[in-house]
Amino acid sequence: MISGLILIDKPRGIRSTHCVSTLRNILKNKIKVGHGGTLDSTADGLLVLLVGSATRLSNYVMMLPKEYSVTIQLGTITDTLDYGGEVLAKNYFKHISEKDIDVLLPAFLGTRMQKPPVISALKLQGKRASDLKRSGLEPEMLPRPVTITSICRISSLNTEGQVSLYIKCHKGTYVRSIVRDIGTMLGCGASVLKLTRVKTGFMSLDQALPFDEMIKINEKNISETILPIQNFIKHFTLYDIAEPLEVELKNGKIIPLTELQCISRGMVFAQDAVCAAGKNLVSLGILRYRNNKAFFKPQTNLFLE
Repeated sequence: MISGLILIDKPRGIRSTHCVSTLRNILKNKIKVGHGGTLDSTADGLLVLLVGSATRLSNYVMMLPKEYSVTIQLGTITDTLDYGGEVLAKNYFKHISEKDIDVLLPAFLGTRMQKPPVISALKLQGKRASDLKRSGLEPEMLPRPVTITSICRISSLNTEGQVSLYIKCHKGTYVRSIVRDIGTMLGCGASVLKLTRVKTGFMSLDQALPFDEMIKINEKNISETILPIQNFIKHFTLYDIAEPLEVELKNGKIIPLTELQCISRGMVFAQDAVCAAGKNLVSLGILRYRNNKAFFKPQTNLFLE
């Protein structure tokens, strides 16, 4: 069965789930299709679709750092924190300078507490926060730690109060919340005017298939656009499995790290996940330590064909 990742350039106005269902229908529901993290319908850019056994990699794709280009609108506050929402306030912004923006951006670097948007897919008591809000409730969005590794201005501030930033961040970070906080710190408020996901890990937008081209995929030509699982696992610290050990990992056995050979280091922190790969098996798991010895514990096994 075909398994792997398909990189899609999702346009604005289309939900990530629509991309998944479209590909699923194209493949006549014969092959599983999932995603590696949604992209707001008001945003565009790189969407990672998962096909076949690769649907089990969803959480691992979400572990990867992401890069965004965002254009913000100073002075405008909306209920969704972007251009698609109801305007709550229009504030004066003409006194804000590029220097004012540049000075505050370093405060966002590193690990910090961030309050997620109410209009989001985050689940509270089993229901999406956005659904609770639309039903008339006021869900309490508690701040949580997020990590931002780079944030910089990439355009001049125009007379309409619009300026673009480039942001590199990790799992759980909401760019809409970053923009909201920038607006708060500047004292005028701000919202997202345009948001584009440029990269997820090593996977970039310039490798992605436009949505209009995706609808031409079929069971016969899908192999021409699919990214093999073996390429994806390069994001993780990678260990080689001797063939006799594959059976033990398939059975969920914990293996001493001394029995595995490290091939390369990845961009995902080893304390979060590592990968052991062999001729017939890819095993993603975690490291465990006991009596000053390290062990590999398999969590997700994918069998290669």
